Amino acid sequence: MSDNPAVTDSDSLSAGGSADAGFEALWQRVVDQWDDDKTHAALIEFALRTEQLSEAAGRYRKLKDDPTKAAGAQKRLDAIVLAATQLMMSKKTPPRAKVPLSITLSAFGIFLFVLCLVVYMFLHR
Repeated sequence: MSDNPAVTDSDSLSAGGSADAGFEALWQRVVDQWDDDKTHAALIEFALRTEQLSEAAGRYRKLKDDPTKAAGAQKRLDAIVLAATQLMMSKKTPPRAKVPLSITLSAFGIFLFVLCLVVYMFLHR
C-alpha cells in the first residue's frame, strides 16, 4: 500500500474490527482523492449515519501532522465537530412541560407542615 500512517492504521483497525468495510473503502477513497470535497463529504455523512464520527475524527487527526494535508484535515475535523454537535442536539431530551405531581404534593405537604407549626407556636405562647 502506501507509507502513509493513516492507511497503515486503517488496515490495523479493520483487523481489530473497529471499523466496517464500507468505512474502510470510503477512507481509502478519501486518501486516494484527497482534494475531492465530495469524497470527504461522503465519508463524514457515512460516519454520521453509522455513528463512526469518532473513527473519522481520529483518522483526520492523525493526518494533521502531514504538512500537505494539515489544512484539509483541520477543515474536516471542524465539519465532524459540527456534525457531532448537531447529532447530540437532535437527541437531546425535551424539557418537561409541567412539574411532576410528586414534587407538587411534596411542596404542598411541606407548606402545610410549616403552616401548622407556625399556628401551633403562635397559639401556645
